[in-house]
Amino acid sequence: MEEMKLTVIGSGDAFNGAGRGHSCYWIEGLAERPLMVDFGATALMGLGRAGMDPLRLGGIAVTHLHGDHVGGLPFLLIDGIFRRPRHEDLALIGPQPLEERLDALHRAHYGDLIDRKRSFEFACREIRAGEETDFLGAGLRAWPAEHMDPPDEALILAFTSSRGKRIVFTGDSAMTKDLLDAARGADLLVAECSGLAHPAGRHCTWEDWLEVLPGLDAGQVLLSHLSAELRAALPRLKSEIPPGVRLRFADDLETLRIP
Repeated sequence: MEEMKLTVIGSGDAFNGAGRGHSCYWIEGLAERPLMVDFGATALMGLGRAGMDPLRLGGIAVTHLHGDHVGGLPFLLIDGIFRRPRHEDLALIGPQPLEERLDALHRAHYGDLIDRKRSFEFACREIRAGEETDFLGAGLRAWPAEHMDPPDEALILAFTSSRGKRIVFTGDSAMTKDLLDAARGADLLVAECSGLAHPAGRHCTWEDWLEVLPGLDAGQVLLSHLSAELRAALPRLKSEIPPGVRLRFADDLETLRIP
């Protein structure tokens, strides 16, 4: 069986904190094909730096529709048309209004290119909080995240492999009961930590995580979406990790293996 592993393509916040790419991840061994969670504006550059071939990618799951999580998709489109032609559709799943927003994003970047005949499509599906589905052979459940105003919706995405391994991505969200419920029993929780303390908008902070980590039922925790201020404080934060908690702070291009 293929080993399950996650490669951090970008670990920064919307402002590319400390020079890191927008938060996005490449996962192998979870589904039938490699998949990614989120695809921010720097994602294609990050894949190049990591030596990852976009043609191997089977699909992308999107937590929410902010630019640092979906802004790289127009560049993936032109990469698949002009640089290394893609000849199979790319599965895309995420919250409403995914298809409408993706069309607008492509038109804003490259005009009517999206209307021209090409050898692949973005095969879009929308998923709502509370729904469960299959994505490339992996189970996927969506939980509500507290981050955006209606009609936009932000999601926490919980994947389950055919072997029962669970990887949960919080996307951007304030600390909520739904977030903690989604994390329960995860083999790996990939969670945002955008600042040291509040005010930080509808995001999680290090103070939030210190409060819940002792009772968090997750095998490994990877904190990502890190601000420059938070990354500068990492020597201190590492010393504050509660005993018995397996926690790492994400950095670009690192790989984690899920046993």
